[in-house]
Amino acid sequence: MIVAMARLGVIGKNGNLPWAGKLRADMDHFKKVTMNKTVVMGRKTFDSIPARFKPLPERENVILTRDSNYSQPDCLVLHHRDEVLRLAELRDEVFIIGGAEIYRLMMPYTSRLIVTHLFSLIEGDTFFPPMPGNWNAETLFNQEVDEKNFFPFSVVEYTRD
Repeated sequence: MIVAMARLGVIGKNGNLPWAGKLRADMDHFKKVTMNKTVVMGRKTFDSIPARFKPLPERENVILTRDSNYSQPDCLVLHHRDEVLRLAELRDEVFIIGGAEIYRLMMPYTSRLIVTHLFSLIEGDTFFPPMPGNWNAETLFNQEVDEKNFFPFSVVEYTRD
């Protein structure tokens, strides 16, 4: 999984990232980590991506939805968690990229999380689920506020015991 979250686990507000366009270093990191990989997201997350970035370039875009009639050009659409798990067995690396419902659904099967922790209290209506079990944390990098990053943050990689 890969996610950015503010204090209290906020990951979204009104169907969007509350900090969209305000964390350049995090977006660059997300792109670097997920490039040439498979990214799995829910339909609402896919819908929230600006049109000019759909599907996410140079990545296999997988959309998980209960809607059996849903389709998107250049995307693989799956309808059940087990289909995602089977796909993951066939790929080197699969990243779950949201939203909250998909994170919650896939958390029991996740062995690695890359979390951007914003050190700000940002209002939101969508939250990252609890991380059950024991996790080891390693800070990958810290980012201070600058002209392209409006909030300070740390990127931490968690691996399950």
